[in-house]
Amino acid sequence: MKLSNIEINNFRQYYNTVNIDLTTNSEQNIIVIGGRNGYGKTNLLLSIVWCLYGEKISQIDDNFKKEIQKEKNYSSFMQQSINWTAKKENKNTFSVSIVVSEIELPDLKKLNSNSESVIITRTFNVTSMNEKLSISDPISNIEIFDDEADKINFINDYIIPIDAAKFVFFDAEKISEIANLSIKEEGSFINDALGKILGLDTYVTLIEDVEFYINNLKKEGATKNLQEEIVDKEKAIELSDIDIEKFEEENAEKLKEIDDLKKTVRQYNNLISLHSKQGNSTFDRESILLEIEKLKTKEFELSERFNELSEIIPLAILTGKLEEVNEHLEVQEKNELSQNSSKENSEKIENFIELLFNKPPEPDNSTMSLKDKLFYFEKAQNLGSKLFNNKGDFQELEFEHDLNNAEKNLVSDAINLVNSQSKDLFEATIEEFNEARIKLSELNKTLNKVDADLEDELILDYSSKKETADYNITENNRKIGVNNQQITKLKSDIIRLNQQLSVLVKKVDINAQNKLKIKESQKFIDVLNSFLEEQKSNHKDSLEKTILNELKILMHKLGSEENISKFIEDVKVTILASGQGMKITLLDQDDNEIRKESLSSGEKQIYISALIKAILNESIKSLPIFIDTPLGRLDEEHRDNITKKYYPALSEQVVLFSTNSEITPKRYKDISDNISKSYLLFNDGANTNLKNGYYQGYEN
Repeated sequence: MKLSNIEINNFRQYYNTVNIDLTTNSEQNIIVIGGRNGYGKTNLLLSIVWCLYGEKISQIDDNFKKEIQKEKNYSSFMQQSINWTAKKENKNTFSVSIVVSEIELPDLKKLNSNSESVIITRTFNVTSMNEKLSISDPISNIEIFDDEADKINFINDYIIPIDAAKFVFFDAEKISEIANLSIKEEGSFINDALGKILGLDTYVTLIEDVEFYINNLKKEGATKNLQEEIVDKEKAIELSDIDIEKFEEENAEKLKEIDDLKKTVRQYNNLISLHSKQGNSTFDRESILLEIEKLKTKEFELSERFNELSEIIPLAILTGKLEEVNEHLEVQEKNELSQNSSKENSEKIENFIELLFNKPPEPDNSTMSLKDKLFYFEKAQNLGSKLFNNKGDFQELEFEHDLNNAEKNLVSDAINLVNSQSKDLFEATIEEFNEARIKLSELNKTLNKVDADLEDELILDYSSKKETADYNITENNRKIGVNNQQITKLKSDIIRLNQQLSVLVKKVDINAQNKLKIKESQKFIDVLNSFLEEQKSNHKDSLEKTILNELKILMHKLGSEENISKFIEDVKVTILASGQGMKITLLDQDDNEIRKESLSSGEKQIYISALIKAILNESIKSLPIFIDTPLGRLDEEHRDNITKKYYPALSEQVVLFSTNSEITPKRYKDISDNISKSYLLFNDGANTNLKNGYYQGYEN
């Protein structure tokens, strides 16, 4: 399946009708769309996603969600999406059309029998606030569906399911953050990815529906007081979700303000530099500003890393208690094994005695009395108990933890997570952060001294306004930090409330009829879970092989002597218990785990790129891939590797949105045999359009 043509009309930077041919073939699978930052690469990607999914784009990716939150809500976001030139001309409608080709279509009366493509068009009127989705046959131009639900289902069933869209349309730099996920979160991510790509999500949804049905059955028998408690917990969870959304919306607004303030700071810095050339300072103001900008970026990255690490500080504090619980669980498990073994031995002894004394054959002319038989029966029992006694393995416990396998695994995973996040990593992060802050403080003092030497009143005015903007940036970042703490607390509250809700539901006295229904429903869930586990197991080996092969091809550092300890010798995929997904472990040549958090930003992007390709290789159908910032934070050698060895083999249609610092003219030349078409975005100061060809020359 391919998206062979895009037509944008008055959407954001794209004025009037902009038509983009995206056809590819088996030899030339890559489309390159170049453009400077701010020229509309991301909005071009957004236009495609919006055309397919409309209001649901916030479900696809956090980046799209944040874009909407910046404008408060979807309606406001849409109002801001009409092209400004078109708006001045009193036009009130914008639209995006996509020709989807090479798809296997259902047998529909309104669809031409020879057709292998459809046209999807989404239109929005900013006056009436009406949005319209159309799916038509490209030959007859007849609308295929009348019902809106049928259109949405068609896109999900025959084009790209909305839950799989995050693996089709993404920012390569931002998606590398997946490498920082916890074991549980990564397991969930891979679970989702495989589920959507392999079409297993239908079964997952079915399991969730049956579980919802079971919970309702359990609640039916609750007393009035218990029902009130259950409703209270459910409402508290709902309110917490609403509060989280409010904090996220506020953060999005703050981020938008920060972007605007940073532009203001840059403008004042340019004005100060422009007017400061008459000064007598021996310092190069431009180089100081550049160094400050780099240090601020580093400070932010280290702050984010520390925040991620700080999430496990409570676990680190409780490590002793967690290990006690784990040891307790191990003893509990040994006791269970011991009891089961004792029970099994007792049954075998009983069976042996029964066969010995009460079953033929018996000796001829036996004179053994019943009393003698009872004597030997008891003697055999006592001897059996002494010989096969394993009570030494049993340890008395004051209490037992009532945990299921999934909960036991969480305890073990928490301990492993704390152990993997070494003390050295905490200390190194704090040390780097402090060094960056000290250097930043010194540079700011130097800059202030340089600016103080300039007595021009205009410069002093610019400096004062710049300082105000800098202060507001700091305040907004502080507020975002406070909000993130609140979000983390609310998420913890939701987990706690769900646990309390589960306890309350267990207290309900379930009637016999509902117990039978629950028992049968649980059997149904068990069968579905077994099927899902079997499907994942079938793909486990190929995932391991593909990820390892891609890493060895793309990571140039793997075999170098200075990084020999980080050499990735093997990749292990583990299916986690209780439907928690899959865990991927990177192993060095000594079978030691390589922590993904310890990889550099570029190496994380390489790892996630390898993971995405491995997942796509398992797909039941070919999917197009659209990638913004395709080379992200990669160094030059990694950029060459991924350009030449990764993208040409990723999919039958790969569309890259790039700057000339990523895919340079030289890199473009390296993969020119794989390029079907290339475009360059150009902007006249207000609007963006495309022209054929890429950046000229090979100076880069």
